[in-house]
Amino acid sequence: MSMTRFTTVTLMLGLLTGCATSSRDWPSFAKRDVDGRQAKANRKKLKEPSKLDLAYAKWQEQLGNMTEARERYQRVLHDEPQSIEALLGLARMDQLAGRTAEAEQGFRRALKNSPNNALVLDALGQFYAAQEKWPQAIDTLKQGLQIAPSDDTIRFHLAVATAKSGDLVTARPLFVNSVGEAEAEYNLGLILHDQGKLDLAEQHFVQAVVKKPTLEQAQFWLAEIRVEKETKNVLTGTSNRPRPEMQAPAGALPSITNLQTVPVAEHRLSPHDILGIQQTVAQQPPPTAVPHSQVAPALGAVPATTRGVARPASVFNPFATGTPSNGGLTPQQLEQLRNQR
Repeated sequence: MSMTRFTTVTLMLGLLTGCATSSRDWPSFAKRDVDGRQAKANRKKLKEPSKLDLAYAKWQEQLGNMTEARERYQRVLHDEPQSIEALLGLARMDQLAGRTAEAEQGFRRALKNSPNNALVLDALGQFYAAQEKWPQAIDTLKQGLQIAPSDDTIRFHLAVATAKSGDLVTARPLFVNSVGEAEAEYNLGLILHDQGKLDLAEQHFVQAVVKKPTLEQAQFWLAEIRVEKETKNVLTGTSNRPRPEMQAPAGALPSITNLQTVPVAEHRLSPHDILGIQQTVAQQPPPTAVPHSQVAPALGAVPATTRGVARPASVFNPFATGTPSNGGLTPQQLEQLRNQR
């Protein structure tokens, strides 16, 4: 009898304990369920939610919030499996994360879904350029330009890939037609500088300054090249100038990828300097084209679209959007999108 009582009491305590545990855990489950329902309700209130998600994803990508951008691109793709912009966005996320194979699959999937889309061909061409696969990059970008012959962005990307492949002669008119004469010379000079060809780079920077004396970035890099060359001469013992004057400015050489923030005013050429350059160039025969064999393939593996080497937004880039915008979303839409987590 006592054993029966003990068993009964034990079972009752177990049931009470279980009920108590369930009652403590219940609020957290309920809260998550309520949050999920609220997020769905917020999404239903949005007009064209996929379009807003896409704009938000692009904005987050501009800001460098790759996790948030990827989540939004995936959400768009869930709602619209054939969305080209979402496919390209996810492919870019994979590329930036170093998942090259997955990135290429994403770009090719977009191309398969839309084979005659110039935007897709441009993105795939830039991907190949980032891998320094110049023939594939050039061929793909040419296809894109054939579909959209008036697209200066694609023409510019083709010029960059062509120049970095070593064909400056073909690249120059592409640069001229997309960004202008002086800017074309500046681009060629900057790419040659990136390859360590200081003498050839200097020639193009001189031409850029002659064609447009107000092109401050060309002035900056022309001055920088002269500092680099003088510093090199000091190190090799071939300079006639005193060592103190040969020292490079304080700090390392500014990163080429951050040209838009370079303090060009500190290195600006004076009107007298520019006049001297113009007079010197006028007395010289026209510069000859650089033979293809004299130009080595470009160094580095950074996508051309992200490098200030060829396209600093503050100089001549007619395609840049400047400071990342909010994608045209209203504050109310942004708040609703943020609440969908």
